[in-house]
Amino acid sequence: MNLVFFKDACMHACRVARILRAPRGNALLVGVGGSGRQSLTRLATAIWEMEFMNIEITRTYDQMAFREDLKKMLLRSGGATNGPDDAQTVFYFSDTQIVKESFLEDINNVLNSGEVPNLFEADEMERIISAVRPLAVAAGKVETRDSIYQHFVQLVRENLHIVICMSPIGDAFRVRCRMFPSLINCCTIDWYGAWPKEALLSVAQHQFKGVDLGTDDIKTGVCDVCVAIHYDVRGSTKRFYDELRRITYTTPTSYLELLTLFLSTLAEQRERITQQISRYHGGVDKLIKTNEVVDSMKAELTEMQPILAQAQKDTSKLLEDVARDQASADVVKQETEKEEAEVTVIATEAEAIAADAQRDLDEAMPAYHASVEALKSLDKKDIQEVKSYAKPPELVQMVMEAVCILLNAKPDWTEAKKLLA
Repeated sequence: MNLVFFKDACMHACRVARILRAPRGNALLVGVGGSGRQSLTRLATAIWEMEFMNIEITRTYDQMAFREDLKKMLLRSGGATNGPDDAQTVFYFSDTQIVKESFLEDINNVLNSGEVPNLFEADEMERIISAVRPLAVAAGKVETRDSIYQHFVQLVRENLHIVICMSPIGDAFRVRCRMFPSLINCCTIDWYGAWPKEALLSVAQHQFKGVDLGTDDIKTGVCDVCVAIHYDVRGSTKRFYDELRRITYTTPTSYLELLTLFLSTLAEQRERITQQISRYHGGVDKLIKTNEVVDSMKAELTEMQPILAQAQKDTSKLLEDVARDQASADVVKQETEKEEAEVTVIATEAEAIAADAQRDLDEAMPAYHASVEALKSLDKKDIQEVKSYAKPPELVQMVMEAVCILLNAKPDWTEAKKLLA
């Protein structure tokens, strides 16, 4: 356990230790949460080498589960198990573990009489009687069931020490004390008040012991500021009650949360600053490397200056050549465009002539096909008939003259008759 032994903590630890060492010693520790009641109870239990027992509250924890845990503690304390005969046990019970008010009723019975009515079944009672019989005989008790069970109850009351922790906040504590008087009559009450400045300062110094705050003076100043903040808030709660009649509590847990908040905020700020420093270092390294690269490029540029000058001259000459070639190319382009225009005109005229010829051809083709068909129908008799004409009809003469022209002959009837022969 991480404990700070200031004066009040040592006094409370001594009180709890004396209560547990006393015969049938039970304690009622009254104080707000976080005042160290459970820690000091564990410490006192360890001082006397007793067994510390506690219940664990779960979602399904109910009266039956609580009674099962209570049975285990009673059996261990009463010598009904295989453990030692003087098994000193400390049962720690807090008001935050009160799921049902019947829990307090059972504890009230144990404080008052050392037993809970109808807690054990018949078979469990037989096991208790059998286990405790040798102890009762050794203590000189009469060997009867009632005497043996009473010896079991006596062992429970002597060996089981109940430590109950209650908070005085609200009406629940007053109501429970009135309903279960054994909490007052059978317990020694130890009140846990507000921590004094000495305790607050000791806790702050312990919390900041391993924290680097620069110098010891700064660390002392931070501890004093934490104590002053806690006391100022406590004074503000008093003024708040005086003015508005509303009670607010500043508990040791609040003070511990203040210290934890300071440490966590300090760690976050340090981590943020460390990241910024690392980022700045990275930026400086980048700048240094960039300067080195720039210097290297400057040296290379100086070395390449003559080459660049010559390249510039060559480029200028090449541009002049390109300009001359461009001028020549422009002249050729103009001539080409002129010829292209003339060719376009000629092509347009040729297309018009071709269109006219095609139209004439389209008009002549039917006559041509008709002539071919008529030619196919001619025979030798028809040719003899044409040759016999001394003066042929006008159309026959026209056709024959056309034939003479096609055969490069003189276009007259005499030459035509020769061709027919």
